[in-house]
Amino acid sequence: MQSGLRDHLVAYFEEHRTLVEAGALQLLLSERQPLVLSQEILERLDPGSPFVTRELVESVLAGHRTALGAAVQSPPQRSDLPSGRPSPEAEGTDLPIFRLIQEGFSEPPKQHVPLQAYGNLFRHRFAALSRLLKGRPDLPNQRPIAGLRSSPEATSIVGMVRTIRETPQKHHLILTVEDDTGVIELFVPKDSPGALLPFLPDEVVGFKLKFSSDPERIPRVESVERPDVPARRAARRSPTARRTLFLSDLHIGSKTFLRDEWGRLADFLRGQGPGGELAGTIDQVVVAGDLVDGIGIYPRQERDLAIADVAEQYEELGRRLRELPERLTIIVVPGNHDAVGPAEPQPALSPALQRGLPPNVRALANPSTFSLSGVVVEAYHGRSLDDLIPAIPGASYARPTAVMKRMLQMRHLAPIYGGRTPLLPSARDGLVVDPLPDLLVTGHAHTYGVDQYRGVLLLSASTWQAETEYQRMRNITPVPARGALVDLSTMELHTLDFSRPTTTVVRGAG
Repeated sequence: MQSGLRDHLVAYFEEHRTLVEAGALQLLLSERQPLVLSQEILERLDPGSPFVTRELVESVLAGHRTALGAAVQSPPQRSDLPSGRPSPEAEGTDLPIFRLIQEGFSEPPKQHVPLQAYGNLFRHRFAALSRLLKGRPDLPNQRPIAGLRSSPEATSIVGMVRTIRETPQKHHLILTVEDDTGVIELFVPKDSPGALLPFLPDEVVGFKLKFSSDPERIPRVESVERPDVPARRAARRSPTARRTLFLSDLHIGSKTFLRDEWGRLADFLRGQGPGGELAGTIDQVVVAGDLVDGIGIYPRQERDLAIADVAEQYEELGRRLRELPERLTIIVVPGNHDAVGPAEPQPALSPALQRGLPPNVRALANPSTFSLSGVVVEAYHGRSLDDLIPAIPGASYARPTAVMKRMLQMRHLAPIYGGRTPLLPSARDGLVVDPLPDLLVTGHAHTYGVDQYRGVLLLSASTWQAETEYQRMRNITPVPARGALVDLSTMELHTLDFSRPTTTVVRGAG
């Protein structure tokens, strides 16, 4: 695993057009969350220097270990976890193929002015994403907005989109864009390459500009660059043919929880029934949020609940997870129905809620990035689909993987502020997609979909709840009781259909 993490770190610095010295790399590898520390180092690196030295790493560790807290070190191990349960952040030898890379959640300041706190959040987002656009050949002569001057030469800026509006007659776009030095308006012709992909509020974009000889006219956008996934990137694969099963949206406590279908899943994982020979090759089960149905999540939810107490819902969750074989590592992140607070990133389940879970469960934050046998997985529940789907023409809950591609193009899971997805005012934006995963899994849509984008496997994991009246009202048609079984050595996928009495295994479904 150490050599795999070394490759991750080298590739990470290469993407940021930075070289890391051997001594610095060795020191980073000794840390529990080296990629989180690497982000901090990049933030503090002199823009004119392409090298990360051991002295720089030692300096950051010495000066900021206490201040960074959870952002650099794993959170303290919980003393009130049941005997025998490893801390979710621990990297013990009991589960050697799992390694936590980073969790999106970090504690917000205890005392803060809300406007200032959100300002810090967006400044971190802009800094993190603008670094990915630094030095792009298609963004020549980059300048801060405050330093722009009319010039016949190509000039570029990187900015966060504040507003988007159309001209009344010809429907060209006028963007208001800002960076940490100023604000500017840009003109985007409606049929130009830059207008092919719709702009979203609060995304960070690079613009190549052309100035008019008329100083009264605003700059014209010649081309657009987004942080995106590099067109060429090395694929990470497990050295052994072991498999991981991906699920989501259990909604334990709901009257529409699919008990029979869950029973078929448990039987399959115990090696019983058709396709049972695959069960012995599975090491982990990943559940991408909404572990329980919660209380008061939507209007008149109480009519849909079989268990009306949220603590009892988590006790039932523990009972259901104990139906799965003990040899499995079960990795869970919360969702908007879970009792962890709605603002994203969300913390892991509290120790009190974890007490009823079996000892093979690792409860992580939402989102979280972790390595399984060298394959980097990002698990995000997907609440931002509620904001992105209305904002992207043609997007729908039936095709969530198309929206996930847009997340990767922006390198952000939930960019839009002020919508249905509340954002936590932390000093670090834990929803930035950095480092890049090999597999991005979401839930929330209650459908099932598989796709690829530039070498990243996109997986919208299936629900274990039948259709509710609230979903019918919102025109959401669930595709329940599917399991996505991924071979981490090849990224080949089998779809397991537990919706019928006889389990169906479909190879390579997507």
